[in-house]
Amino acid sequence: MNMRVNIFLIALVLAFVGCKKDNYPLGEIDETVDYFSKKQVKPKSQWNELDYLCDSIQKAYGVEIIYEYTPRIIEGTTFFMPPQYDKALPYTRVMLDKMWLKPIKELYPKFFKEQTPIEFILAGGFVHFNDPTTTAGAAGAGMNGQYYRLGMGGVNNFSLNKNWLWDHIVTLYHEHAHQIDHKYGRSERFDRVSQGRYYGIPGYAYVTTQEARADGFWTGYGGYAPEEDFATTVEYMLRLPKAAHKAEIEKSKSAALETKYKMLHQRYLDMGVDLHELQVVLDSVARKVNY
Repeated sequence: MNMRVNIFLIALVLAFVGCKKDNYPLGEIDETVDYFSKKQVKPKSQWNELDYLCDSIQKAYGVEIIYEYTPRIIEGTTFFMPPQYDKALPYTRVMLDKMWLKPIKELYPKFFKEQTPIEFILAGGFVHFNDPTTTAGAAGAGMNGQYYRLGMGGVNNFSLNKNWLWDHIVTLYHEHAHQIDHKYGRSERFDRVSQGRYYGIPGYAYVTTQEARADGFWTGYGGYAPEEDFATTVEYMLRLPKAAHKAEIEKSKSAALETKYKMLHQRYLDMGVDLHELQVVLDSVARKVNY
């Protein structure tokens, strides 16, 4: 199997995520090996505050945070870059430790134990196509195509602004849903609900949110393909409070939207987490921005 293709499936466009220029040289790249399997071990005498934080997170949660690496090619002319240190440190402390790992370990131990990846990669900007030094063609994306490794772009945009924190954490769970999809599959039942009605490219870009929900998708991008339908269905159970979420389903008058919601709500319950309860937890944590 082509290892480069297997490493990351790029979630192409989260339309509402901004793109920023990454000021990093591309550097030397070896495309023949797993990007992070031969990481050099930094001597403890050279550790900085982030290294000590990453070490404590690995001991507490079993997740290795990777933030230092040569800028990488994912496939062909697709690039991603390491984060700036001054952004990676607070991002790791707030987003990964306090907002992501701590709540699920404490409140949803089964889900934490069985579904938490053992590696998390920080990307400074997003994923760049053709030219890594420009904003042209850049996309907001996570890295999610392996059973044990997850990652997020946009770390250089880190902010304690509640709206930024909220958008990023629900996007993180969107990306994690892709990982769940890869591990277990969506199921034939899920794919059949909207079979033959996906928009594809470029169709999804011309669909309004209202039209998409009437068609059985949470967003136009969610209607792009089954894998994004799966991830956005999970995302919107966290993005919207339970009452608002159910009101949107009723407003859409879409049996498909309701069916897929019920399927994934139950699926996550079986994995040990009620996504509506998690939504309340994440909202509460995101409001405590003065860490």
